[in-house]
Amino acid sequence: MEKKAFLYALLTALIWGLAPAFEKMGLKGRIDPYVGVVMRTIPIAVIGITGLLFMGRLRDIAAADTRSILFVITGGLLAGFLGQLSFYSALKSGEASVVVPLAATYPLVALFISVLFLGESFTWQKLVGIGMIVGGVIFVR
Repeated sequence: MEKKAFLYALLTALIWGLAPAFEKMGLKGRIDPYVGVVMRTIPIAVIGITGLLFMGRLRDIAAADTRSILFVITGGLLAGFLGQLSFYSALKSGEASVVVPLAATYPLVALFISVLFLGESFTWQKLVGIGMIVGGVIFVR
């Protein structure tokens, strides 16, 4: 892996590791998980649209093909809304130290989907990775 990609991946892990702690603290109060997801999404949308405006890239949305747009929107609805809603529901009622690692098994699902529907290869390394994910879930549970 390229050094730059590795550092960004580590930064992502740090950020994604910090976020659930803040979200769990927020969900301890009188806030419904659905309202929490909506509140979380508003600043993301505002910052994203503002960034497109300042970079002069708002036209890039219109230039994208319909098929790509539909797939990206579907992914956003699945992960950004439904996934986040179920994650917040789990986080509100469960321990973050258990909920987060269990939710983080999504690469296992992505692997199966990628092999079955995207034609990606299944290797021994991926099999070992699956074993490690399943083992980790067993230990955390």
